[in-house]
Amino acid sequence: MAGPAAVTHRDRPRIADSGFAVVALLAALPVLAALWKQGPCLDDGWGGTEPFWRFCYSDLAVGVQSAEAERGLTAYLSGDVPLDHPPLTGAVVSFIAGLGPGEGPLATQRWVLGVWAVLAVVALVLMAWWVRTTPGHRGDALQVAVAPVAALTILLSPDLLGVVLATGGLWAWSRRHPAVAGVLLGAGVTARTYPALLLLVVAVHAWRTGRERELVRLGGSALAAVIAIAIPFLLLSPGTLTRSWSTWLDTPAGLGSVWYLPTLAGSPWAPTVLTVVAALGIGVAIVLAALLALGAPSTPRLGAVALLAVAIVLVSGKSFPVQASLWLVPLVALAGLRWRDHVVWALAEAVHFVAVWLYLAGLENSDRSLPASWYAVALLLRVAAVCFLAIRAWQTATAPSGEPDDLKSRLRQVEAGGG
Repeated sequence: MAGPAAVTHRDRPRIADSGFAVVALLAALPVLAALWKQGPCLDDGWGGTEPFWRFCYSDLAVGVQSAEAERGLTAYLSGDVPLDHPPLTGAVVSFIAGLGPGEGPLATQRWVLGVWAVLAVVALVLMAWWVRTTPGHRGDALQVAVAPVAALTILLSPDLLGVVLATGGLWAWSRRHPAVAGVLLGAGVTARTYPALLLLVVAVHAWRTGRERELVRLGGSALAAVIAIAIPFLLLSPGTLTRSWSTWLDTPAGLGSVWYLPTLAGSPWAPTVLTVVAALGIGVAIVLAALLALGAPSTPRLGAVALLAVAIVLVSGKSFPVQASLWLVPLVALAGLRWRDHVVWALAEAVHFVAVWLYLAGLENSDRSLPASWYAVALLLRVAAVCFLAIRAWQTATAPSGEPDDLKSRLRQVEAGGG
């Protein structure tokens, strides 16, 4: 008699694959929600303060217009398209814009957002698959596919490119493909800077897991990827290669950062001081990640260590824009955090999302302004939620999960010896 017990081991992959097909279909939901949210701006454009009131402002769309990205990839490589993005991201955006209809700035903006929406669905499916197939991972791929934060951020900027490359790099390392991991993480560094931090996290984790010999291939392939992407810029426009990173040194405190609170109070900190503080935050993130990776009772998940490090860098950085939260989406799943933790964080992100646009819109119309004090509350709520994720990553990584590493190693040796 057929029943649940009749399902064989050979049947399980087929059942699992059918389950993932549902997850893949659901990945369209956050992108559709993001497009719906962009509706008013898709109709009327992204100029003025109206996009703030309608919650449809997009750095991606505005940057395409202000930099005249419709001139295409060749113009970008030559330095004639001043997109304020790391080189690989700027190249991809200008390439997409150059393929547009050429019927004016608004048509190009609509084209870029439409193409980006399609790519976003593919990216969410791909990252969900990587989460699902990471060895020894209990994370929920659905946390990536239907992440509420993705619906808020995925069309605001081209950060998605760096997030996909970083996630693929972590997955490749977990599958013991160090060269592939290096290429993906190295390319990720040229798309968004934080994958450089993930390279350090992987290196520390490798020492804990006895894979330090593989670091040569990881580092070599990462360096090769960076050089390969940098060569066209070095030949045509060296300034384009470093534009986004060099301007960071002189950047004041930005929206979302806890260091923006003095600005709200009318006493902004000097950019030099903020640069030092942000650098110290990176140092703290590396130290705590090393303590977690090397000091936990049993080997922590790579995703948990990465989540801890990236969360600290975000909350201690010069700016913490709305779109930067997209970096955390796959890491929350890879860290094995529960949906309860995810929802707590997503609610704080939603509150800040509404508050930041109302605050910005009110800067030109004080009658409709969200008071700075209320924006400060929303900012602190979001920062606290990201700190909560870091704490939960630490707790999850250090929770008892079986025998200590040294005992498990001895047990494996005994089993290999036959008793």
